[in-house]
Amino acid sequence: MKPATLDHWAAARMGVAAPLTEAAVAAYQLAHLRETLAHARAASPFYRCQDWPTGLPDSLADLARWPFTTPADLQRGDPALLAISQREVARVVTLETSGTSGPPKRVHFTAADLEATVDFFHHGMALFTRPGDRVVIAFPAARPGGVGDALAQAARRLGAEPVPAPLDQPVETMVALLRAERPQVVFGPPVRLLAAARVSACDGGPSLSVRAALASSDSIPAALGDVLRRHWRCELFAHWGMTETGYGGALECGCHAGQHLRETDLYVEVVDPLTGAVLPQGARGELVLTTLRRRGVPLIRYRTGDLGRLLPGRCACGSVLRRLDERTGRTGGHIALPGGAALSLSALDAALFALDRVTDFTAELHRTVPPRLAVCVASPAPLRGPGVTEAVRRVLATTPAIRSVLESGALGLEVTVAEATTCRHGGKRRLVCRPGPVAQWPRAVLFDLDGTLLDSVPDVHRALTVALARAGLPPLPLPVLRPLVGGGARRLIERACAVLGHLPDTAGLDALVTAFLAAYHPCKPVLTTPRAGVHKVTRRLVDAGLQLAVVTNRPGAEATTLLERFGLSDVIEVVVGGDAGPPKKPDPGLVLLACAWLGVPAAEAVMVGDSAYDVDAARAANMASVVMRGGCSAQPVETLGAARVIDGPDDLPEALRGLGVT
Repeated sequence: MKPATLDHWAAARMGVAAPLTEAAVAAYQLAHLRETLAHARAASPFYRCQDWPTGLPDSLADLARWPFTTPADLQRGDPALLAISQREVARVVTLETSGTSGPPKRVHFTAADLEATVDFFHHGMALFTRPGDRVVIAFPAARPGGVGDALAQAARRLGAEPVPAPLDQPVETMVALLRAERPQVVFGPPVRLLAAARVSACDGGPSLSVRAALASSDSIPAALGDVLRRHWRCELFAHWGMTETGYGGALECGCHAGQHLRETDLYVEVVDPLTGAVLPQGARGELVLTTLRRRGVPLIRYRTGDLGRLLPGRCACGSVLRRLDERTGRTGGHIALPGGAALSLSALDAALFALDRVTDFTAELHRTVPPRLAVCVASPAPLRGPGVTEAVRRVLATTPAIRSVLESGALGLEVTVAEATTCRHGGKRRLVCRPGPVAQWPRAVLFDLDGTLLDSVPDVHRALTVALARAGLPPLPLPVLRPLVGGGARRLIERACAVLGHLPDTAGLDALVTAFLAAYHPCKPVLTTPRAGVHKVTRRLVDAGLQLAVVTNRPGAEATTLLERFGLSDVIEVVVGGDAGPPKKPDPGLVLLACAWLGVPAAEAVMVGDSAYDVDAARAANMASVVMRGGCSAQPVETLGAARVIDGPDDLPEALRGLGVT
């Protein structure tokens, strides 16, 4: 007998006749996609000023012509993505973002959005939950409209009894609750479920039997399914979702061959993380989603940062809903090891959670010389002891990304055991880089972004050409434009008009600035490229034990998005943007803030830039500076007063040696 599917529910929500077909799904999605695009363009201030293609897509594949929306757009919020009035908003979710200086992301939901989530959860959990079941929910449930509350509402609709299991309590407390309630179903984050299962198996208490468990909100370790089957005789169902999807995104059926997408409300693409090109089915890349029925904050081609693939073919359950394979991490979600190897959280999950004694872990790379990987593992109290550290060392020594650098001595390894069954992560689990004391000068290098790490002038030139053409003005040659860039859009337009001999009045200047901003998409580069040698040089500096930061007058979220897009986020520890609080360069405030975040005195850092803004900011901070040719300097770089002048990134190591690097 085939497992149950969500197709009948999907057909009813789509308003099409059962049985559901691929053609019906595609027609429904295209119709709602066109409605969503029209609504977003008409009602959202953000989308209203975007440079979109004319008309509406003729096919789902045609959506690839539309630009992406990024997390930086949600963070910036100016102009706002909100496409309804504030009085129609039922809930606002604020998502703090680590690693940048920008504001948090905010996602607004209407009552209809929240109801759609509960409806999806209701029918999704019906695949493995029955009326009368007790359902333990290990997600936050205190706030109305949150994921835990939505799951509880869905359980009640099904005739099941929800039982909250607060995440701020020890795992042992959750195990006691499971024994007291004897639930048939458990919902929770993957590592929480794994820890609870391993504790229940070794603490001497009565054994547990749970029919089904749903794991969501984080990547799922490969060991979890086997652990739940052995200790709880439990069937595991995987779920993918995030706040931006309205919590529900994709759910595994009883065939356990991929998670069926919530295609009633989402259209999902997979794109190349670097180029943004749409990838064919079966290829692994970044998941991009477009909401189909959300009125409050419609998201058009939103880059989730999650890596995965869409599985080809139809599932054995018979459902026509497309399937998402298990996620394999996030863009920029790895750290660079000596020699250029990349260590990911998923690689450590596979190695460490295969050990029966491990219930959680943290991993930090300390940028000492040589670098040191510090791993702290959590273990159930009855299993803690020296054997844990020995087992962890043995398994890490055979992990491909680590083995060679450990054997060569280029990486040190420190393993400790926590005094609790889980670790404190300060949010979602992630790998962390930490500065360490180094016997060299400088200890840190602060990079400007535009003109130094990236050549973004071609995209500025493209947008300026569009704005000038709308005013009936000729384009500026790219070499003429380069020294005019810097100081913001208005100053750029003023300088360009002066070169052209055009003196617009205030209204005319405002119109040019508006046209430029509408055509310029800072987080969606088309012609921007990394400067030659940037990847090789930054990795070389990291391998030498230096800490790297980016200090830019751009908003921090924009800078972070670009670093991720061009494969530089794994070597940059700190990003300080122009919205961090202090005045922008040439004021020293951003430079000093970057040093504070790195834990390095300004006198032990070097600023690398391409203009007077960078050199003057470094000088005011009592910091040495290196300036590159080929950027956006309005005057000869030799006259700026930097300690060294170089032609490009490849010359930076030699320049730093001349300044004192040993």
